[in-house]
Amino acid sequence: MDTDINITPALSLLAILNLLGAAQGLLLSLALLGVRSDNKTANRLLAALTFTISIGVSGAVLLTSDYVFYFPHLSRLHQPFSFLAPPLLFLYIRTLTSPKEKLESKDFLHLIPFVLVLVLLLPYFFQSGAGKIRILSLEYIGQLDQWYQIRSALFITQFLGYLVLIALTIIKYSRSVKAGKSARNDAVQFEIRFFVIAASILWVAIILRLAIQTIPNLLVPLGASMLVYALGYLKMRRPAPQTAEKDEIDEFSVKKYEKSLLTPERAERYLRKVLEFMEKERPFTDGDLTVQKLAEKLSIPAPHLSQTINEQLGKSFPDFINSYRIEEAKKRLLDPAFKHLSILGIAEDVGFSSKSSFNAVFKKHTEMTPSEFRSGPASSGNNN
Repeated sequence: MDTDINITPALSLLAILNLLGAAQGLLLSLALLGVRSDNKTANRLLAALTFTISIGVSGAVLLTSDYVFYFPHLSRLHQPFSFLAPPLLFLYIRTLTSPKEKLESKDFLHLIPFVLVLVLLLPYFFQSGAGKIRILSLEYIGQLDQWYQIRSALFITQFLGYLVLIALTIIKYSRSVKAGKSARNDAVQFEIRFFVIAASILWVAIILRLAIQTIPNLLVPLGASMLVYALGYLKMRRPAPQTAEKDEIDEFSVKKYEKSLLTPERAERYLRKVLEFMEKERPFTDGDLTVQKLAEKLSIPAPHLSQTINEQLGKSFPDFINSYRIEEAKKRLLDPAFKHLSILGIAEDVGFSSKSSFNAVFKKHTEMTPSEFRSGPASSGNNN
């Protein structure tokens, strides 16, 4: 290490906790990329956000623990990523609250701050290890802190701007859905409100850290690490569309149809169309399928599609979709070609996101668990 400063790297308890949070974030980002979901954009944005936070936390630990002097080429690599977190959080929440909305070309303008900081740091990145250590040494004794002050001011301003955008997104989403109508919508509202509160607290903590130098450096990254844990927890606790069957009967199915313009002839035509589509296209394998999505695929008004299923088949929309999922699952449970798949694997393939929801719906339709169904007929079949 080419410096006259006597430095002994060490990991404090705060540093260890931060590293654990960063590791959790990296694992979560990988897991999210493998999750089966119709809204892949939201999953990818959440994966990018957790990865970005993990990089930022790791960089903070490297710097504050003084290990940066032993690994100078890793220094400042995390700084551009700081400017990715606020836009990624905004885009994630926007996509989460508007599942039909995909990223457009203009959305990549949110990357401009990240790219600008990256370009500004390129001369530093191309420095030799010894050159980086000299710069780090000057920063260590407080002779070079202008870049830190400028970067902090820019980040605080950017962060505040996105907090405002996120708050507006929450207001718009809250007005578009009715509380209590959907367990999933309630969970999404809770999730985004939690994020805006947590992000606001984090923003205040950053300002306090800059104003009060006695506050430990790693408290703010620790808050970001805790946010990573919350991301994983809230993602797991959010009900999938089919798991909310008892709470989430399609909102159109509870309406009376006295004023409906749907004629019996048109209802029969719609029924033939939807049944044929279900058999040929198998949309039920989409874990996030809703009556609105299916109606769009069929070019049928969503209220009319819901009314057709309710009145012509005597089923709610979740029951209608789950009946197809269970029939497909039964075929695969007995098919030797799918013997290598676990019950969870089959459940995910036919549109369920968890084994517990699959077991509950399967038992409701067949009066036995998937395991009993798989072993029972197979055993009897072998005896014949």
